[in-house]
Amino acid sequence: MPRADAHLHLFAGGYPGRYGRSPAGGDELAVYRTLRREHGIDRALVVGYEGGPEFAGNNAHLARLAAAHDWIAPLAYVAAGGTDPDGLDRLWAAGFAGIAAYLPDPASADAFAGWAATAAGALNDASAVVSLNAPPEAADRLGRALAALDGCAVLVSHLGLPGRHATAPTPTAAAARLAPLTELARLPHVGVKVSGLYAVSDPAEAYPHDAARPYVALLLDRFGARRLYWGSDFSPSLDHVSFAQTLHPVGLDGLSPAEAADVYGGNLRRALDRR
Repeated sequence: MPRADAHLHLFAGGYPGRYGRSPAGGDELAVYRTLRREHGIDRALVVGYEGGPEFAGNNAHLARLAAAHDWIAPLAYVAAGGTDPDGLDRLWAAGFAGIAAYLPDPASADAFAGWAATAAGALNDASAVVSLNAPPEAADRLGRALAALDGCAVLVSHLGLPGRHATAPTPTAAAARLAPLTELARLPHVGVKVSGLYAVSDPAEAYPHDAARPYVALLLDRFGARRLYWGSDFSPSLDHVSFAQTLHPVGLDGLSPAEAADVYGGNLRRALDRR
């Protein structure tokens, strides 16, 4: 089954990781190219990040990679307060497919929502992919802003970042925790990435991350297979699991062949082909 990866990172100097060096063990682009050939990954949404000084210049790096590799669809990192209209124009001219924002708390979510209200027209006109790292506390503040982005594909990363669990929560507890995210299921252009399951698990290396199962089941029920997107979270995920393990997230084994084709690649290809 051909795949499309909805969440990965590529850094010029390598992701520093928990041990101070890239867990990919080499040049990240070269390593990922080998992995994509081995596992049939034909498109990849590469998510920019410049949230610390060690990651400065990642947008420019991704623009260069995308110009040389047509399988890369890059998303430009933007601060929670966004960028001005000229800044968006420069991103589109540089070949970016959309933007990535990191909203760890209500204050950053409010800043993003305020900016999105003014930038919605430009984002919709570009059919931008909008990737959001937003825990439930942030997702709770985004409904009105995301409703305005109805010409975009809005993808919430890592199951909505519900937090770490040593054991699987009950379905009721999982539903309560992700209620701000599942409320967004009413917006047909909003979906969720089945990625970063290690971030739900305590310890993070406890594959297959059974603590994530109730969340995956909940998201599959509320969003449906047409709005879930598999992502490897290369290379940060390799601090905790192998790449092969990222290929089989817990909770998706009951998908039909058609549903699996959507989650593992079809949904992302459609989102990118809308542009």
